Amino acid sequence: MEFEVLSGTPGLSLGRVAHVLVPGHGRNHDASGLTPGGVDRCRIGLAVHSALSPGGVIVCSGYKSPADRKGAVFRADGETFQGAPEADLMRDRLLAAGADAAVLRVERHSVDTVTNLLRAEHEGHFGDDRPVAIVAQRGHLHRILSVVAPRTLRRPYLGVVVPGGAPRENPLAAPMSRLIIAGLPTDPAAAITTATARAERLWRLAGLLGKRSYH
Repeated sequence: MEFEVLSGTPGLSLGRVAHVLVPGHGRNHDASGLTPGGVDRCRIGLAVHSALSPGGVIVCSGYKSPADRKGAVFRADGETFQGAPEADLMRDRLLAAGADAAVLRVERHSVDTVTNLLRAEHEGHFGDDRPVAIVAQRGHLHRILSVVAPRTLRRPYLGVVVPGGAPRENPLAAPMSRLIIAGLPTDPAAAITTATARAERLWRLAGLLGKRSYH
């Protein structure tokens, strides 16, 4: 399978990548499954991982957008969530598609793109410092590679385009990410806490104003 690769770290090629990061793309109408775009991310993420050298992992990252109020009580690892987190839904989708459970990692607390990457990086989900391919639709990937990844990842990275999706993101998305990421503490735990609080506040406000939440 041929992949469309967008450059991130200069000089990095897909052949040198070890891991795959699949950021959340939202949940369906009742939080029981993924959006079609999320399903597509899982499909491409698994294909990319299968094309890489053995030994890497697929990190499924995401809980839900702060403006998403859907879902029945969901429990995992002693915690309670409002509906199944995007990460668990992605893991289930990947398992159903034939992924090896041993290579799947679930990051179920992030609430936007900035915290997707911060938590995946700083909570040890990759397990080492080898390069990562970030899998997303083109508009989201441009924001990740130009705004978010340079300020959150401490490893080489590139992007792999998921075909389809809206031709461009919600115009709020890039300014929101810049506000959330601006001046974060250098300590990873403090950065995660600060970014999460900002994301929850800003995206809930956007939801109250009637804007589509596309985090």
